[in-house]
Amino acid sequence: MFDLKVLQEQHAELLDKAKAISNLVKSEDREPTDQEKQELDRLLDTAIPAVKADIARAEKYEAEVQALVTQRHAGGEGEGDAGGELHNRVTTLNDGREELPADQILLCDRIRIPAVSAFMSRIPRAYTGEKSKEKAYIAGRFFMAALYDHEGSQKWCNDHGVAWKSGGPRGALSTGDNSKGAVLVPTEVEQAIIVLREERGVAAREARLERMMSDTKLVPRYASGPTAYFVGENDAITGSDIKHDNIQLTAKKLAALVLASTEISEDAYIDLGDMITMHIAYAFADKEDECLFNGDGTSTYGGMVGIKNALADGSKVTAPTADIAFSDLIIDTFESMVGKLPSYADNGNAKWYIHRAGWAASMARLADAAGGNTTETIAAGPNMRMFLGYPVVFVNVMNSTLTDQTSTDGLCYFGNLSMAAAIGRRRGITIRVTEERYIEYDQIGIFGTQRFDVNVHERGTSSAAGPIIGLSTPSS
Repeated sequence: MFDLKVLQEQHAELLDKAKAISNLVKSEDREPTDQEKQELDRLLDTAIPAVKADIARAEKYEAEVQALVTQRHAGGEGEGDAGGELHNRVTTLNDGREELPADQILLCDRIRIPAVSAFMSRIPRAYTGEKSKEKAYIAGRFFMAALYDHEGSQKWCNDHGVAWKSGGPRGALSTGDNSKGAVLVPTEVEQAIIVLREERGVAAREARLERMMSDTKLVPRYASGPTAYFVGENDAITGSDIKHDNIQLTAKKLAALVLASTEISEDAYIDLGDMITMHIAYAFADKEDECLFNGDGTSTYGGMVGIKNALADGSKVTAPTADIAFSDLIIDTFESMVGKLPSYADNGNAKWYIHRAGWAASMARLADAAGGNTTETIAAGPNMRMFLGYPVVFVNVMNSTLTDQTSTDGLCYFGNLSMAAAIGRRRGITIRVTEERYIEYDQIGIFGTQRFDVNVHERGTSSAAGPIIGLSTPSS
């Protein structure tokens, strides 16, 4: 949800940036440059007003939370009170990696699952921990109301303040194109999608997260520092500057399609909510990983360029001649990757990124052949999460070809992904449904959408390595 303190700090930071540009121009008694004008326009016309609007919403939200807490302490809570409606308000800022505050899951403590629904459902996979079935039940009721026009679930959502229509419980959902308008999912659903996306996807866990308060965000990046010079006695000291530039994130809309049967038992709320949530989360995670690792700048990847196509030659290691398959790779090649990584990137967060199949044919094979094995170690297998002293991360979308492949980039990567790439998130997750497209299969199409961008901004140069090192096969 909105964090008032963080927003106030962001507002102060933006004001400081605008003041700094203005003061610099005044101190140098000149007109602002075109770049300075553009940055001032962005700050004054877009960024600062947007933060001020969010601060106003945050102040209103905190006031409502305090009123709700006061009401609860006075013993005035009930299943139809304002707590459910307040709890269900999803904002553009709650798509983070931190746990959601307790005041956002009040509804889970206030509902009672019918015995038949609890009995007929399996243990949820998308919803874990305390109140897992309650969370999945809320999701199922929401999906039944929003996607299936189930009157009983629509009434349940209205009674509990769960917004199942665009604009709220009484808003207009239907558009003119046989598809329902987009609606923000309840907090329980979005929280589960966030968790599952990070469990399955590497991009959501490893890349640096940047929250986007507008469609475009410029993130400052350190470019170079001051230079030290030897000086003689009474000689003037040569000055030099700390230089920064910006990386840009531009939010793109991503949609994940889930097909579901129109024949849903009214007692299957928990299983329905669990199934749809899980499939949407997995689709998001896989596509984010594809963009981060394999993006080639085409529409398939939303115009994003991933690590495979972004790294400069200085950030690559090529295997020796004839080593053109995972099964050919030798330990020296992997050691060369470790040796090429700049020291600043080896700060405790350097890792290997590789497909499980490639790992088994190369790293695991080399570990098994290293000697010192016993019957017990062979039975237990190699430590899948460590190689040459560094953690191994399996990436499902990376190269998994076990046959010969020449002149191929991206067999595996080594380094600090959080230093090399950023993932920006613009808003929360919404859903919409189409009822006609799959009518011949007696199914409906469910679209989950989010807005994000990936920027691999540290790529190295033709002669210098960046914080991520890639492995390529030779031409023969």
